[in-house]
Amino acid sequence: MTARGPDFGVALPARVPVAALVEAAREAEALGYAHVWVTDDRLQRDVFTVLAAMATATSRIRLGPGVTNPYSRRPALVATAVATLDELSGGRAVLGLGAGGTNHRALGVRREAPVAALRESIGLIRDLLAGKEVNLEGRVIRADAARLDFEPLRSSLPIYLGARGPRMLELAGELADGAIVGNVAAPDGWRYALGHVAAGAERAGRDLDSVRTVAWVYCSVDDDDAAALDAVRPMVATSLATSRSVLPDLGLELPVDYARTMDALGWSLEEDAVARAGATIPVETLRFFAVAGNAADCAAALQKLLDRFPRIGHVAIVPAAPRGAGPADVVRRFAAEVMPHVAPAVGVAS
Repeated sequence: MTARGPDFGVALPARVPVAALVEAAREAEALGYAHVWVTDDRLQRDVFTVLAAMATATSRIRLGPGVTNPYSRRPALVATAVATLDELSGGRAVLGLGAGGTNHRALGVRREAPVAALRESIGLIRDLLAGKEVNLEGRVIRADAARLDFEPLRSSLPIYLGARGPRMLELAGELADGAIVGNVAAPDGWRYALGHVAAGAERAGRDLDSVRTVAWVYCSVDDDDAAALDAVRPMVATSLATSRSVLPDLGLELPVDYARTMDALGWSLEEDAVARAGATIPVETLRFFAVAGNAADCAAALQKLLDRFPRIGHVAIVPAAPRGAGPADVVRRFAAEVMPHVAPAVGVAS
């Protein structure tokens, strides 16, 4: 496969005020990013409200949740929300779906049969956008004579599936328009992930090139390498907790001190807990999940990954701002000091 090289996006956690998130989206558009994704974590600012505000402040950049889930948000309402966002943005909406998990305890919901839930959700959402009436008695998802009460701007829009587990990666290859490989910046993790995406596509008789592959990486750019690495620690701590079952598949062991700390904290994903646990994570584990350091090192790490895996079509950075900077600062530094030095990879995907 000859690759054209990736485009770039920004994934913004909704921890900061809406005005700062909107400013980051405006900056991202001006700097040439192709996508802005907004996370749907914990009980942070509402993802679709933030995306709507971004839609009114931008004109070209694509916008979507990265990722929402069918447990905390009913899939029929996800279809309604993304169709509304598409209308508001003039056809720029994309939908990121995944199994979630960071807010389930607070909402009192259980993540049951995630592969079935996502399979059923994708089908239901696509049918609703296409104007169909849906009756579904699935293993997890149910609908009774569901139909959108308005005509969507587009009858279909891209659905990306966020995944790290083998069955979810295979579902992405089988059904989704794109696969978001979550928080993996290391070759061993990517070899495993793409193998499962390919297996799902082959099983469904799909051309693998029809599945767009997204590298979703935590990113911090700072002249002080230690400060950049410290900035991604809480994010990596969260990923380790939510990825425990697939770490062996990724070729990664749970750090002993981290596991001991999280055991004492009851594996809480609250900010104080992941900050404490994150402080124990060794540098090599941080670099498995993140691109962090000075600009030259960040560019080199990304280039190495793209050279090895030219199927990566989109790189979405999750900015982690060191020393009190804001997400827009990371967005600017990455665009000015990293993106120009990442050349399109050419070759055959591993």
